[in-house]
Amino acid sequence: MSDSCLVRQPVFGGTGSLIAYEIRFHNAEDGRDAFAQSFLSGNFDLVRNRMPAFVTATREQLVGDAFLVADPGSVIAMVPRDLVADGELIEALVRFRAAGGVLALDDARAEASPSEQLLPYMTWARVDARSADPATINAICDRLTAHPEGAGIKLIATNVEELEHYEATLQRGFDGFQGSFFSRPEPLPAADMPQSTVAAMRLMGLARDPKIDDQQLEEVLSTDPVLTFQLLRLVNSAALGGRGVSSIGQALRLIGRTAFLRWLAVAVAAARKSKNGVDQELVRQAVERGRLLEQLAGRQRDPGTLFLVGLFSLMDAVFRMPLHEILERVVLSAEANAALLDRTGPYADAITFAESYELGLFEHATELAREMGVDPANLGGFYTNAITWTAEALSAVLDSQEAMAVKKAS
Repeated sequence: MSDSCLVRQPVFGGTGSLIAYEIRFHNAEDGRDAFAQSFLSGNFDLVRNRMPAFVTATREQLVGDAFLVADPGSVIAMVPRDLVADGELIEALVRFRAAGGVLALDDARAEASPSEQLLPYMTWARVDARSADPATINAICDRLTAHPEGAGIKLIATNVEELEHYEATLQRGFDGFQGSFFSRPEPLPAADMPQSTVAAMRLMGLARDPKIDDQQLEEVLSTDPVLTFQLLRLVNSAALGGRGVSSIGQALRLIGRTAFLRWLAVAVAAARKSKNGVDQELVRQAVERGRLLEQLAGRQRDPGTLFLVGLFSLMDAVFRMPLHEILERVVLSAEANAALLDRTGPYADAITFAESYELGLFEHATELAREMGVDPANLGGFYTNAITWTAEALSAVLDSQEAMAVKKAS
């Protein structure tokens, strides 16, 4: 596998704001430290995106001051529950904290662990939300906070998978939350989409049809001023060289059918406007997944279809609508619909791969990649490319949306 094989998972605060990422690594087969490799390559800072990053620490890393190379406070080193305190380790923790580092007690359970002797040096404690009933979770928290040095410790609920997990930990006063619950669809009554989003979805279906020429696309696109403005602004942006484009047809010819489709897909995702960090991360994850899967294309799979399959696999969560209702508004291929709705057909395994990789199940993701004819050594590079590409693509689309809003207001 790639030396930089890593994945990030968001950590949210009680109000839904993004407060950190957990970054999981997979060490190279030759035993080299994956964190060190990712830091030296710049991938660590790219993936954490200026947010604090929870990183699992080993005794060797702590004693060897491995995390002191990072910016102070950028790494929250998670101390495993089986780590036994001794003089050498405590000295290392003191050095780390003195340099601005932050420590977290990992995987606190009903039974006390050897690492809880290090509680005086901890800022955070992580508790598995699946630890059973609220009474058990309360007992864990009471034990942690009863320590003279633990009264001010901040708590993170991990593996929040169900509503009851979230409610129990929120009621207890946890400071952070992490888990699949935040990326699951939660249909809202009478949920609907902005008109331009529906138009973009219709255009996506037309643009996929080789029988539809650019002039026909131009005729449809010209009926929606919002999408027209966004497209012209995108093509005229510095990112595309500031072409000085003034017509829809010219813009379509310059950007190309494939890039046009990709832009429409990003515009659809970005239409879910919310200041809530959970919703913003969902949009980002959907576009990242699309770009990640697009890079898996080979002779047997179309990259454009892979992009759409990855993106739409999270659209139900993004728009809080059943996926079949969303797919009724856009014409995707039969293979794409089969993968999204039934997990069948030639693109189904790509979704399974993405889900495994995003959960940090690197061994399973590697096996699936090989079955798809993808070299696992490329996965880390594909993932970091997806993050970089998504940041640039969303920025371009969101900038054009803001400019359109200003234009309307003036």
